[in-house]
Amino acid sequence: MNKILIVSLSALLSAPTFAGMQPFSANNLPENWPNYEIQNYNSQVEDGYDGPLSNILVIYDPSIKPEQLNRYLMQQTAIANKAHDINNIKYRRNVVAAIPMKLEGDNVAEVADSFSFGDFDEIRRKYGASVVSLVINSNLADRQCGVQTSYHTVSAFNESCSLPTLLAHEWGHVDRLGHEYEHTQSHFEDDNYAWRCGGKPTIMSADLNYNQFDLNEFYSDPNVTRGGEACGTVTANNAKVLLETISQVRTADWAQVPPLTKIGNVTIALDENQSSEFEKVITVTRDGDVSQAASIEVYSDAVTAVPATDYQELAKRVEFAPNETTKTVSLQLVNPAPTDAICDDGERTLKLGTRWGEKLGSSNQLDFTVKTPEDTLASCAKDKEPEPTPTPAPDNGNDGGGGGGGSTGLLSLFGLALLLFRRRN
Repeated sequence: MNKILIVSLSALLSAPTFAGMQPFSANNLPENWPNYEIQNYNSQVEDGYDGPLSNILVIYDPSIKPEQLNRYLMQQTAIANKAHDINNIKYRRNVVAAIPMKLEGDNVAEVADSFSFGDFDEIRRKYGASVVSLVINSNLADRQCGVQTSYHTVSAFNESCSLPTLLAHEWGHVDRLGHEYEHTQSHFEDDNYAWRCGGKPTIMSADLNYNQFDLNEFYSDPNVTRGGEACGTVTANNAKVLLETISQVRTADWAQVPPLTKIGNVTIALDENQSSEFEKVITVTRDGDVSQAASIEVYSDAVTAVPATDYQELAKRVEFAPNETTKTVSLQLVNPAPTDAICDDGERTLKLGTRWGEKLGSSNQLDFTVKTPEDTLASCAKDKEPEPTPTPAPDNGNDGGGGGGGSTGLLSLFGLALLLFRRRN
């Protein structure tokens, strides 16, 4: 197989166990993971930006919920771009499309071994992407969270691999950045190592034996300090190497596939005549040069509404043929069974928008209000009425409670002691 494999954030069974190199315990996760802010998915790169731009095509396992993937990608790209700002480097990562596709393999290693160099070249050029990032649900049998091969990355979406800089780390490998000296097998460069400062590692660290959510969200750089310490040295300067890489336009990955030229915009609108109570029909209309084929994704995003309970998540790529100007998609609202419904007569909201256009720009978004249907709400309230409190049995006058009472008390204490023992161990 013709490819160069650089393994990152991984641990073979025979290798030393570094907590961040292999899936870590869910006990390390922040509360309510993942807890990302609602964001505008078309604002990864600020308006007017004119510097080097690494466009990224994401291919993800269809079992991953679209809205959760969206927040994950926003978090990862935002942190990557924040790192460039901290390192004083003019450079942006930008997701241009996310395509569901079932990949061969059940974990990072198997998926990475299932394709060869160039396998995704046609699809990345279709969307004007220089990098292809594959995001999967892994069985973790390989004990790997991510790898990089040429302009591809493969990463596990599992909670135990939810390091907030995982993609920034793998994308760093695409741009030649290395781990610490002691975790680098081939020393081709003497200035390209990760570093620790202020008691925390930087993004490219492979020795993540720490709380994974408490790290320096930038690349090693002696010009940055934390806790009075320089965050790099002459030999640990990922930032310098990144700047050199993106400046070499003839060889830099970000420049190998030109971005697409925008030929028009789209607008979306609710077709009230075709819509019903539980199906909302959305028209998608494009303008500009309609002689070319183009596409864009229509997406849903919860604000206070609950996916699967109030509505079915929507992530639909609308494909326009040449000279085709209008398409429709449907947003399905849910009429849940009383046992699954939200027993609240208040209104909840979600939004619909467009993003990740192939030659198309986005313009407007729609806001929808949903509420539990009245008949469902009535049944829901009845089904969820609290059980009546049983009347306690009359006291039979035995102060000690009899033998049965003593036995129950001992068993309860034994159960409590056993529970404490288990927690302690």
